[in-house]
Formats: sequence, structure tokens, C-alpha cells
Amino acid sequence: MDEKLVVKNFGPIKDATVDFKKVTVFIGPTGGGKSTLAKLAAIYRDGEFNLLPSTERSKLFKNYNINNFLCHNSYFSWNDNDGKVEIDNNLESDDKEKREKIIDRAVDNILNDNNTKESFLNLIQDFANEIKIEEGNKNIDAVRKFLNNVSKPLLDNGSLARPMYIPSERAFVASIEYSWAGLLRDDIGLPKSVLAFANSFSLSRKDVPELAIPFLNITYRHVEGRDFISIPERDEPLMLLEAASGIQSVTPLLVLLEHLSRKNDLVQSFIIEEPELNLYPTAQRDLVYTLLEKCTQANNDLTITTHSPYVLAALNLCLYAHKVKGLFPHQAKKIARLIPEKYWLDPNDFSAYYVANGKAKSIFDTKTGLLSESQLDEVSGEFADIFDRLTDLRVPEKKAPSKAKPVKK
Repeated sequence: MDEKLVVKNFGPIKDATVDFKKVTVFIGPTGGGKSTLAKLAAIYRDGEFNLLPSTERSKLFKNYNINNFLCHNSYFSWNDNDGKVEIDNNLESDDKEKREKIIDRAVDNILNDNNTKESFLNLIQDFANEIKIEEGNKNIDAVRKFLNNVSKPLLDNGSLARPMYIPSERAFVASIEYSWAGLLRDDIGLPKSVLAFANSFSLSRKDVPELAIPFLNITYRHVEGRDFISIPERDEPLMLLEAASGIQSVTPLLVLLEHLSRKNDLVQSFIIEEPELNLYPTAQRDLVYTLLEKCTQANNDLTITTHSPYVLAALNLCLYAHKVKGLFPHQAKKIARLIPEKYWLDPNDFSAYYVANGKAKSIFDTKTGLLSESQLDEVSGEFADIFDRLTDLRVPEKKAPSKAKPVKK
């Protein structure tokens, strides 16, 4: 999987080029643009983007609260297996050929599925009769309506891609438990990405009523519409909304991933903001291992935004395990005892970027097949330097010479 995104003059991003791989990581300071790049990837991977006319594409940007970033000289380029598309600040593009490829593939998927073939063909026929589409028809409103109506079954049954974006606000879902439906109904202005995640979690817990989370030593259970957490040292389970913040953040995420990982007939794209939220460093490491296992099966891909050097360190271990095995195959079993093979990460499937000051700088060293040591050590190095300078200041204060007058004899 190789995709390239070029962004210019969009929100915090001034000029950035990113190569997306099977696993892609963004790290950098708050407000640097990590989430902006991740959200753009979600938009351009969304099958609906390629069906919508340019006048309606802004709704996808609005879903991620980045529509206000568009300015007069914004520019985007997205290149994937279906070809390259250049998009201007009005979200217009010359993508006819790419759109036709995507629609043809989606329609083929439906026509090969007897469960959806008949209803889909009936929808097209009924709608064509309704708006009397004829050869040479220039009625843009009719065409737009046609595309919108046809896109729904294509998206609903998985024939078109729809990335799974998991926002950093996901802990909010555990706090409100089953009240999210009312929030959606009342349209109180929550980000669409949060509501979409809440809806996906609600559906997934019906399929995953129980899930052990070993690295937190807990078990999730969904009982009679309520979410509970069982802890070995406690007889009575806790409600999820009563649990620690790290548990509230991780549990809905892992329940949803467990549900989606069982749908191995679909190619899925996972984009996760700050998976490390409220977790101890060793738990961050184990969560990274779990994400690699659940989100990179077959042709699936994983994109992460993070502030944590521990997340980078865990990924580096997985890259290094793959490298050592390649250099010394006879050590494979011993390597697997340290890091199980299912977590090994091929450097050809990995990219990582430091996002700051309007740019995205690669921090992956293609020569070593590992993350740049300077990036891993940057923060700890700065702290160590300050510590050393504080140590240098541990000098006793020099006493001023005494000004006492000599005693006369």
C-alpha cells in the first residue's frame, strides 16, 4: 500500500508531502498539524469523496472540523492505486477517470453479491426513470441527486472504502454511556467524528459482549445495555464510566477493533488519534503491539498521531525485531520470545513524520530501517541537558571577605 498526500496552505500546514504506508505515524508538538494530515487522509480515502460533486465535498471537511482551514491558495494532491488527483481550494478536481474506476469497482463488488445485486439494480432503474436521465442531459442537480442516492448503498454495504477514524475524544463515549443517541438526535454540535465513533462502538459491542484486555488486567463486559469492567482484585464489576481514564479511553477502541478485525473480507483503514492517552509507558507499548496485530491484517492499514516517545520506541522495537531476524534467521525463535512474530514490522511498510512549523519531516532512516535516533532522543536529551546544567550549578556560594576591623592591641 502506497499513497502520497501533498498539502499546501491549509490550516497549520504550509507545505507538506507525506508517503502513507501500511503503518504511518505522525509525531510533533500540539497544534503542529498531525491531526490535519490524518484527517485529510481519511477524507481522500473515503469513497464518498470520489462520488460527491466538488460543491458538496466540503461536508466531509466539516465532519472533521477542518473546513475553515480552506483558503484562496489551498492545494491538495492525492495519489493512490487509482491514480493521481489534484484538488484546488474550491475542492474541484479533474478526476473523471479515477471516479469511473472507483465506481466501476464498487458496482462490480455489488453485482458479484447476490444479496445486494437485485436491490441495487432496482434502485438505479427506479431513479433513472424518476429523473428521466437521457444521453446528453446537462442537469447538474439531477446528476448530483443521482450520485448521492447511488452512493448510499455503495457505502453502506462496504463496496466503497470508508475509513475508521478514531478521535482523541473517544473517552467521552464511555462517560456518556448510552446517552450518545440523544446527543446525536438533538444535534448539540459535537464533532461528527466523535458521534460516528460512538455509533460504531455501540454497534460493535453487540458483536463483542466480552473482551479481555490482558495488558490492563481487566475484562470488558456488555450486559443488558450497560458497559462494565471486571478487575481481579474486586468482587463487583465497575461501570465503564466509573473506571480510570486510561481504561475509558482504551476499552471502546479495542472493542471496536475486535469487531472490525472479524470482518476480514473487507479492506479497512484505521486512523487513530493519540492511542496512548492516559496510559502508563508499558501499557502504551502493549497497546501499540495490539494495534499492529488488529489493524494491519491482510491489506488493512494503520495511521497514528501521537505525542508519545514511548509509542515510537515500541514501534522501533518491532522494526528492529524484523531487521535482526532478516540478518540472523537462525535466531528467529529467540527473537519471537522477546517480541512475538505477529508484531514484527517490515520497514518497507512503515513511514513516520515529525510535523511542526507547517512542514512534515520524515524521521524514518531508510538505511538502518529504524526510526531516527535523534528524534527518539530529542526530548530526553533536552531534559538531560537541563539536568546537567542544574548539576553544574551545585557550587557552594562563595563567602565575601570579612569586613570586621582588626582589634587593636
